[in-house]
Amino acid sequence: MTSKAEALYTRLPARAQNLALSAVGVRYRWDRLGPGFDDRVRGYREREPWPPEAMHTFVEGRLRELLVNAFRSVPYYRRRWSQEGIAENDLQRFTFADLALLPPTPKDDVRADPQALLSADRGRRGRVLRHSTSGSTGTPTTVFLTVRNLREFNAVREARSYGWARASITMPRATMGARLVAPQAGSRSPVYRYNRTEKQVYLSALHISPANLPSYVEGLNRHRPQVLTGLAHSYFLLAHLMLEAGVQLEYSPRAAILGSEKISAQMRQSIEAAFGTRVYEEYGCVENCVLATECERGGLHLSPDFGIVEVLDEHGHAVPSGHAGRLVCTGLVNQVQPLIRYEIGDLGILSRDRCACGRHHMPLLESIVGRESDALVMRDGRLIATGDEIFSGVAGVVEGQVVQEDFEEFVVKVVVARGYGLEQERQLQEALRRRVGAVKVEVRVVDALERTSSGKFRPVVSRLARPVG
Repeated sequence: MTSKAEALYTRLPARAQNLALSAVGVRYRWDRLGPGFDDRVRGYREREPWPPEAMHTFVEGRLRELLVNAFRSVPYYRRRWSQEGIAENDLQRFTFADLALLPPTPKDDVRADPQALLSADRGRRGRVLRHSTSGSTGTPTTVFLTVRNLREFNAVREARSYGWARASITMPRATMGARLVAPQAGSRSPVYRYNRTEKQVYLSALHISPANLPSYVEGLNRHRPQVLTGLAHSYFLLAHLMLEAGVQLEYSPRAAILGSEKISAQMRQSIEAAFGTRVYEEYGCVENCVLATECERGGLHLSPDFGIVEVLDEHGHAVPSGHAGRLVCTGLVNQVQPLIRYEIGDLGILSRDRCACGRHHMPLLESIVGRESDALVMRDGRLIATGDEIFSGVAGVVEGQVVQEDFEEFVVKVVVARGYGLEQERQLQEALRRRVGAVKVEVRVVDALERTSSGKFRPVVSRLARPVG
């Protein structure tokens, strides 16, 4: 939703909000699952049983096409690659090994000027969508993609994320995300909304508490979504309350396909016990340049026909499997804002093992390192496993962190650049209060945010004792 549409939505009664979500769902469903979607799904499924040599040849062909188009239509890449002595003729013969010759694309470059990476011929590629988000890092990022790109992203998820879970993106589903579902922080039942067009239950991630537990369970039992999707940490908090209260659903969903952070053994065990279904992990990003999905044998596989992933050390050299390194991603789908050797900001480890499923041409991701965040603990019992989305779309914010000092005292730390001022400070305060309630919010500009041993910062920090996990 746009900021104006969101402001209008917050003033509507719950029934009208359901109608509004259903109306928006008509366009959203068309954008995601419209013409060409089925063909793209079929393509990803057909490539699954390919031998490694066939996948290698296919991906290299896609890579060359991407690089040549980027050189011709994106001045950012043409300038940087020309400085390295690389010409268009070289790109037409590029192999995987040659990819290391291209300089990485820093995340700071995309944050500072995302339009600098837009293709000059984007007008012929269809309607362009703009997404702004903080992702899971507290770092605002703006991404441009076409409707066709969106369909391709959902096609690979249908074939791999949903398909491997024996489910479908077209099934009734529940979603727990950063969306302001029940807009008032102190809202009581119901704390979910229903998009009838997509048969989708939106569960609020901001109202998880013992008092609101019956509303969550009622919404799930009433609409019986077959697939649970969204924030793994939020489902874990809800599962914890369900197990403590001895509450179970009246039915068993087909699968839970969850992401946003590494799913620990404790999280997986609690969610599966509470919801009576298997958890499948999914790793992706708003930039749509990488996707890893869990197969039926428990392996977290990268999809090289969607995006190429390199794991590099601090000097830009490839690290061996079994060792942590920086993830550098090249998306093969988005030609309107190509992200080539993009430093996504995550650390990861490629596995030395081979998965028992036999998909050896799809690299195995052993772990994502450093994606950790606290849960906010509110006086009314709410447990909130999100909060860094307040930085999305706020001008001049380079990095941000939400720190809970006490039940009613918060500090928002920001590293800023040009464009940040008093208006942006007010936006951050209002955005946080919409999510947690009438609290004191101090916005503090800092030179840098404290990093963990893995080199990342925690987007959300709570000084209160965490009751779960």
